[in-house]
Amino acid sequence: MRYSGCALWLIMLMVVNCGVHKERQIPEKRVKCVSLVPSVTEIIFAIGAEDMLVGTTNQCDFPPAAKEKTKVGDFQSPDIERIVSLKPDVVFATQPIHQRLIERLAEFKVQVYVSNPADVEGVFAEIESVGVILRRTKEAEKLVAALRRRLDSLPTFSYKPKVYVEISMAPLMSVGQGVFINDIISRAGGQNIFQHLNIPYPVVDPEAVVQENPDVILLLHPLANKDELKKRVGWSNINAVLSGRIYTGLDEDLFFRPGPRVVDGVILLARILHPERFR
Repeated sequence: MRYSGCALWLIMLMVVNCGVHKERQIPEKRVKCVSLVPSVTEIIFAIGAEDMLVGTTNQCDFPPAAKEKTKVGDFQSPDIERIVSLKPDVVFATQPIHQRLIERLAEFKVQVYVSNPADVEGVFAEIESVGVILRRTKEAEKLVAALRRRLDSLPTFSYKPKVYVEISMAPLMSVGQGVFINDIISRAGGQNIFQHLNIPYPVVDPEAVVQENPDVILLLHPLANKDELKKRVGWSNINAVLSGRIYTGLDEDLFFRPGPRVVDGVILLARILHPERFR
């Protein structure tokens, strides 16, 4: 994803996995939908229902054809009047950032599905739910089956290197348990050094990272800078720094968008963590 600034990027990151499902029966006609969530937009295209998609946000940029859809504003502040004018049967949203919008849509009697996958299985369940809503059940089931086969093709990993994920430099933020990327790390054969924290995106002490001594560091934020990281007090002795296993420039969408490309993220990270198993 590419946003106008770090603050917006972080806000979007923190809420993309939040929310609860709200599914209702859609009338028997061609379903018109608006997607305010980039990952759901990807699902809609992946199951061949893009003809039903009448509106998206500016951040819905994959696949490239999604950029051509009518825009209803930014993810953070979509225009409700524009949404209602498109007369959708259902709007795909997320919480908490869309909570007020969801309440307003209820006033217009517009049905809402709230995206909430917190792990890979949650993504698969959401793909199938979207398939039901848009009457692409078979396509959704076929997609999920294909994604499962790709996951099943991964080797097993007896050694699990410790991984530090940095999503913000100021303040220093990482990921805890119960969030999407934590599950990706586990499935890729790694250990998130902050998985014991019951906070989705904790602000962490630099000394805590040194104490945990990760084997691999992933810098997933716009200000990622290896040289700056190496200058942090005590960090020059971290295993990942000593071995040069600091990774920047990765496609952040693979790690932060809970959509059909989730398996791409798992496989990419597995190759990073276990290069010897993929030679």
